[in-house]
Amino acid sequence: MSIKLTTEDIRVVGVFERIVGVHIRDCLITDDSVYFLIEPGKMGLAIGKNGINIKNVSNTLGKPVKIFEYAETPEQLVKNLIKNTSSVEVDNGVVTVTIPVTERSTVIGKGGKNIKMVRAFLERHFSIKNLRLK
Repeated sequence: MSIKLTTEDIRVVGVFERIVGVHIRDCLITDDSVYFLIEPGKMGLAIGKNGINIKNVSNTLGKPVKIFEYAETPEQLVKNLIKNTSSVEVDNGVVTVTIPVTERSTVIGKGGKNIKMVRAFLERHFSIKNLRLK
C-alpha cells in the first residue's frame, strides 16, 4: 500500500534521516508529537548512544519524537506500537488487542492520542480501521 506524505511530512522525514541516518517507512505528525516507523532492526542506530539522535531530532523539530519498528503484519506492528500486549487477533479487518487492565490508560493515552496513532498507522499500512482493546 502506498502512503501519501504531505510536504510537511517529507520535510520532517528529511530532517530525521539526515540526523539519524535511518530510512523512515512512515511519519505521523500531531500537534504535540512526531511518530516515526523505521526499518526493522534499526532501533539502536536510530536512538543513538544515550539517546543522542532522538534528542537532536526532537530539538530540531521542537516536538517530542517517538520511534517504532515497522512490521510486515498487522499483528506484529501492533505489538511494536503497544508494548504490553498479551495477544493480538486480526479477524475481518478488526484488530482485537488484549492488554493488562492496569496498562489500559497508558495504551489509550491522554485524550486518546496513543490509540489514535496506532489506528492511523494500521489504517495507512493495512487498511484496518477498527481496533478494539480487551
